[in-house]
Amino acid sequence: MAASPLDEVTAAVKDAAYVSVGLGVLAFQRLQVRRNELKKQLSRSTDEARGTLEVVGTLVGDRVKLVEERVDAAREQVLGRIAQR
Repeated sequence: MAASPLDEVTAAVKDAAYVSVGLGVLAFQRLQVRRNELKKQLSRSTDEARGTLEVVGTLVGDRVKLVEERVDAAREQVLGRIAQR
């Protein structure tokens, strides 16, 4: 017995629905994978930035100490010269 046109339409609609759901699931899975990749990449970038900031912070701290030492030495010289007068 041949399938009626209504049965063919129903089968085509079912197939289209299954394909749509399958594509939706695949798209969702790809988005999850991409999200995880971006999360890892951002984490690496953040770690690199933290490391760079630590190095810069150390360098700035060293320079500030050097400036403080030089200012203290200059102040002592000025005070010594004032005291000699």
